[in-house]
Amino acid sequence: HKDAYYFLPNTDEWYKAAYHDPSTGAYFDYPTGSDDIPTSVASGTDPNTAVYDRGYNQGPADVTEAGGLSAYGIMGMGGNVREWEETEADLTNDTASSARGMRGGWWDSSSDNMSSSYRSSSYSAFPTRGFRVASVASDENVIPEPGSLLVWSLLGLAGFHVSRRLRK
Repeated sequence: HKDAYYFLPNTDEWYKAAYHDPSTGAYFDYPTGSDDIPTSVASGTDPNTAVYDRGYNQGPADVTEAGGLSAYGIMGMGGNVREWEETEADLTNDTASSARGMRGGWWDSSSDNMSSSYRSSSYSAFPTRGFRVASVASDENVIPEPGSLLVWSLLGLAGFHVSRRLRK
């Protein structure tokens, strides 16, 4: 929605954040601000690195250690987990239940999955898939987080539900 404050990036927004260099206007092949294949790492933040080709059992790296930054300074757009876009796989956005586009590769994928020319799609959640929340906020460090009261209330409600099931 045009008035949304937080949202999933559409395919154009995700692509630009990953592959565009705002200082030159150029687009890179990989979301690490480079045309060179990133170095595969298990975690870290060194330039031109990404979490990929690590074996399925490793799992994703911590979000603060998910590889080198894009030219916009955004971490983890290559490797770690594939990210859903708001845009449908067929680019029409005419059906809410349609598969959504995905980009970025994941911790056990090849470098090809991180390239600017690769885009996949999915209907469902899976451990290798995630999403990125974008914001129209002008403050660079704004991250939407639920309040602690909400989190503890939801955990308490889940615990109450589980305890009632166990008593039956």
